[in-house]
Amino acid sequence: MRRLYNYFKEIVALLQHLPLLWQMMQEKRQGRKIVAYQLSSAGQLQYMLPFHQELQKKITHVSYYVSMDYPMHGKLGDINIAPSHYFPSKIAKYLFPIDVFLEAEIHSRGPKNAVKIFSGHGQANKLSHWADDNLKAFDIYFMHGPLERKMFEVIQESKPQVTNHIKLINVGYPKLDDLVNGNYDRIELMTKLGLDPNLKTVLYAPAWDPGGSLRTYGTQIAEMLLSIPDINLIVKLHPASMEPENSPYFDFYTGGKRWEQEFAKIQNPRCRFVKDYLINPYLHISDLMVNDFSGVGLEFMVLNRPVIYIDCPEYFEKILPSWHCDGHLAKTDDRFNGGRNAGTVVHNLEELKSQVEQQLKEPDIHSAKRKELAAQLMYNPGHGAAVGTAEILKILECA
Repeated sequence: MRRLYNYFKEIVALLQHLPLLWQMMQEKRQGRKIVAYQLSSAGQLQYMLPFHQELQKKITHVSYYVSMDYPMHGKLGDINIAPSHYFPSKIAKYLFPIDVFLEAEIHSRGPKNAVKIFSGHGQANKLSHWADDNLKAFDIYFMHGPLERKMFEVIQESKPQVTNHIKLINVGYPKLDDLVNGNYDRIELMTKLGLDPNLKTVLYAPAWDPGGSLRTYGTQIAEMLLSIPDINLIVKLHPASMEPENSPYFDFYTGGKRWEQEFAKIQNPRCRFVKDYLINPYLHISDLMVNDFSGVGLEFMVLNRPVIYIDCPEYFEKILPSWHCDGHLAKTDDRFNGGRNAGTVVHNLEELKSQVEQQLKEPDIHSAKRKELAAQLMYNPGHGAAVGTAEILKILECA
């Protein structure tokens, strides 16, 4: 009965968007290609935007659309696509004129006739179980780097019947192109934030998940870090932790808390809570990262700077198994643990404070391990968007 109800809702939504379907059909008759970007949250824009910007440089006869899990109007200004080209993701599978459907979320569903490309939102980590239906739903996997390929080999070995059709292409990691290419100015960014550029800067960038450090400690970690004299602190939450209340995923991703309001209670001139979705600029200006199991720790290792991991036993022992994932693998294996083996793991706030103080003075601790792991993160460093766009153009030529 529930499936029938959901199908009815999809048909109603499609009927409401018949003018959009007609518009697509007209564009196809005019010889235009159609590319749609699937966004499950506004934070995923940072993974689509590099492709979009590169495509606009390379080809003119393309119409762009945005598929949204919930209304995001006003939150996607950087992509510069008219709101009339936005549509709810639940009708995406019916929009047959689409040629390329680019997605950053594994549960997305594109049109049957489109080429569906998965380019994941972040470095691979944590999840060792992928549902069959999700694996069947895309055709091409844009691989970030050798580490992600090794991770996916585990999935392929366990589920050959639903992965054999997927074409793996070594693209790179477009999100980090600007960071790798040195396109940020530290003094300019620090001045914009109003922070002292002469102080060491610590970045707290936790995962969104239940059982993680944010849900466990709330603002206590930030408050403890600020007890260390003469450092700046930047708090940059996972985009999912910033889901708006109109999102259907608000409770799941945030635990029902408006985290911006929680951190607003911290009044300290050395602390900044940043709301930007893109973390690249803050990676560039930070000297050390405090993390738990977020894949952003791997991104920071590209700069060969220290990462300290707060141990979260509930996540590994309870949450991941409840999602049919191997908690031990996610904790110990380089393919799934977000860089934990190349960082320092602490088990309480006192230990965290001690390690932050030490590694700000001795940043080369674990440097060799970080370099070794960072070398596996990206194909085509600094050129991921260009390589991925070239692949998309090949597809559009054949469409």
